[in-house]
Amino acid sequence: MKLITLIIISLLFTQFSQGNDMWPFGKKKISVEEQLSKIQECGIHMNSDSTLEDLFIWEDRSAIESAPYKPIIEALASEIEREPYSPISNNLWMCDYERIEDHGAYIEIIERLELMTNGALDLTNISDYVDVEEGTAWVQFEFRGKQIKWEATVDNDWLDPYIIVKYDELLKSLGADIRIYSNHTDYGQVAFFAAFSSAEFQCYKKLSPIKLELIENQT
Repeated sequence: MKLITLIIISLLFTQFSQGNDMWPFGKKKISVEEQLSKIQECGIHMNSDSTLEDLFIWEDRSAIESAPYKPIIEALASEIEREPYSPISNNLWMCDYERIEDHGAYIEIIERLELMTNGALDLTNISDYVDVEEGTAWVQFEFRGKQIKWEATVDNDWLDPYIIVKYDELLKSLGADIRIYSNHTDYGQVAFFAAFSSAEFQCYKKLSPIKLELIENQT
């Protein structure tokens, strides 16, 4: 009986110690570099202005390596906390909804979406109007020779998320493989947006513990 017990314990040790996250004595750590390598396979890349140190905004290396893929993806979706305050990665975006204060705010939104999708819509002549006290906001641009204007709902300084939904609808109308995905429930007043091709999204789903869905499925 003791021999059988020892065999079972040995088999369990072998199974769980080979990278299985259910290993009862703690999860296997994965280095920051290895995580980045796997994430890159899903089309997520750090920008040239970013460094590894920029990933340690909220969590240090040890914490990131102890909880693979969640903290590092959240960091990649953020901006550099120094000049030039640019995105760490283009196609991920932690977007604070409280950001619409004056003219130019919706221009920034459209430009960020264009950055995320690598200019998939090729929008030009982007302009906007924002007057919170007046209760008026809109953004307009040229798309394939046509002038398009979207009215935005004004709610103090909160972003109207339907502007992003409408952007995704334009992608869909073109039959573009790249689409906008989101998680707007797990981060309070911050929404997590991402732009992926269908293949990249399947890769992301297998790797990341952060849930995302097509934004059109959440309206």
